[in-house]
Amino acid sequence: MILPKQVSLVVIKITLDSLNVFLSDNLEPLMDTPHSVFAANKTLNIVMLWLFCVTVALLVLPLESISPELALQVEAHKTYLFLALIVEVSNFISQAIIGFLSSYFTKRSIKQEQEAMKQVVAGLDFAERALLREFVLQRKSVLYLPEGEPTVRSLVDSGILNVIADADPETGRVPVVITKKARPFITYRAIGLTRGKMDDEMLEKIMNSRPEFAREKKVMPRAYRGVKAA
Repeated sequence: MILPKQVSLVVIKITLDSLNVFLSDNLEPLMDTPHSVFAANKTLNIVMLWLFCVTVALLVLPLESISPELALQVEAHKTYLFLALIVEVSNFISQAIIGFLSSYFTKRSIKQEQEAMKQVVAGLDFAERALLREFVLQRKSVLYLPEGEPTVRSLVDSGILNVIADADPETGRVPVVITKKARPFITYRAIGLTRGKMDDEMLEKIMNSRPEFAREKKVMPRAYRGVKAA
């Protein structure tokens, strides 16, 4: 025959196991997510979660059949247990609200930056488009350009290009790349190219507009120059 105390212990064990599984499957992934509110307060949340479990267990489980003395203590301090439960639940609700607002404003900020970048790309002048075409014509993701060149400086200041290293001491040029936030908007159409077949007039116009400072210049080996000169 199963005693009431044994039944209560089984109920407690099942309840705690269920809560543990729920926390592992639903809340721990949130705590492990980088930059989330739950991750920033992981230690506090772990403590609050277990306090929440203990508080709920003390309030809902049949403690009379397990320990009458404990049941009396719980009944005498039930008001404090409910206050603790309110604090614990309020903690999670407040963090959820903060997380939602943080996510909303972050997405809004990203969208505003994208709109601003779209406007910048749409307003590029002829020289800036010609310089950006060099990444396509030379089939390179990194170009070595003179940082003091006005067109280069303008594209860097507008956030389209980014200098990724110091200048080469021999040439005085710096390696630049198209920034990640600008790449989605630097399309063929945006820089005056087309994926289809271009006529001779368009090709000539594009080639003539290539900036001299951006063209790749291969230095001829000295020995080869000597033989050529001879």
